[in-house]
Amino acid sequence: MSGEGLTTALAALYDAPPEAVAWMADVCTAAWVAFEVQSGEDGEPREVVLGAAGTRPSPAHGAELLGGVFSGPLREGAALALADAARAEVGRAYVFADGHLFPPEPFLTLGWRETGAYRRLEGRVPYRHVTPPDGASLLALADTPHAARLEALRTYEDRIGHHAVHEDAARDGAGDFDAHVSVIALDDQGRGIGVCRAAIEDGQGRVDAPGVHPLWRHTALRSALLNEVNTHLRARGVTQLSMDSWGDTPEDLAHDLKWGLHVVDETPLLSSP
Repeated sequence: MSGEGLTTALAALYDAPPEAVAWMADVCTAAWVAFEVQSGEDGEPREVVLGAAGTRPSPAHGAELLGGVFSGPLREGAALALADAARAEVGRAYVFADGHLFPPEPFLTLGWRETGAYRRLEGRVPYRHVTPPDGASLLALADTPHAARLEALRTYEDRIGHHAVHEDAARDGAGDFDAHVSVIALDDQGRGIGVCRAAIEDGQGRVDAPGVHPLWRHTALRSALLNEVNTHLRARGVTQLSMDSWGDTPEDLAHDLKWGLHVVDETPLLSSP
């Protein structure tokens, strides 16, 4: 399937204008469409699209399967066909099986297994005083250079559920995050070793779960990043937050629940054999 064709299919699947989903098609390295040939009212055959999918590279986990399948009697068959095509092309793949765009059952039939989840957590902005570990310093994202921002954002890349970071992700305003509320961690060489992006929307904090370099994950840096963002939110009168996480570990989830947040949405992440 061409990039233009994938854009059209994604717009229908997400019920969104093509310009809102064009970026998704642009980052995919391959794409497929599942269709059924039906007989039209005039007796002529016509192709009816059942679903479409594209593969977005993930540095450590093959590729993420974007897209989905439409409702109908051939829904599971279409999902199976798209999963088989993706595996044949890229080998390892994973999918967020939300039950709407991609139902989990066909993937489980193929031997795919749950290896993580997308979660949204909500709650009061927690207060915990956490000092950064020795050798790490915390700054507002707005006060750090582009190179350090990219380094910090790439600390997510080994985690399943995360894709390769594009240069544009390090610019001010990327993802509608506020660079003055977001926080970055630097080591004593000025390299980005962690990040927690945030914004204030409708009086509530919107936070991405912190990313931390693998060599620093045994320290309290994740807690320190989250605490610093919470400090910025409280200073602006924000008392409630919503936090998105992709592929966080059970230990990360336990940490966030202990801080008083609770899960309000969860989508399983299924990986191919």
